Amino acid sequence: MEPKDQLMQWVQQYYARLTYIAFNYVRDQSRAEDLVQESFVNAFLSTHQLKDPTRPFPWLVRIVINQCLNATRKNRREQPTEFLPELRSKSTEDIYMQRSRDREVYAAIMSLPEKFRVPVILYYFEELSIREIADALKLSEGAIKTRLRRGRDQLRIKLGGGFDTDELGDAYTSG
Repeated sequence: MEPKDQLMQWVQQYYARLTYIAFNYVRDQSRAEDLVQESFVNAFLSTHQLKDPTRPFPWLVRIVINQCLNATRKNRREQPTEFLPELRSKSTEDIYMQRSRDREVYAAIMSLPEKFRVPVILYYFEELSIREIADALKLSEGAIKTRLRRGRDQLRIKLGGGFDTDELGDAYTSG
């Protein structure tokens, strides 16, 4: 496949997920979209560095993370934006209670130190495997498991004893 065609496929397949990851770094939707677009340009120019063409997502995540870190270094201002995951509940009371809990969980996740927040987001929301996260963050699988455990532990403390990792999404598997 031609690099240009490959890039178009990646944009269609991964744009939304990569934008979500970027947003969790820069906390500004417009800036996140810009950084992802810049990341795709970098990916296009660096396609020869992709080690496993069958698994481009962890490589693209690494490029996006690097773009975000560079942007954050240049501009230390953060502007939090509200995000609520899709709700499946139907009654008004259920929706209100779920939104309240979603806000609480979201705030707790966003308050985690970056080294715990990023693996939690990649694992529970982006459904990356431990290995894929380790590849993307250039850490060992053991380090990722430790960061996930410590991130979950901090979430339990922040959210109280009633917190269950199932609240992080359907992607939860014991880890």
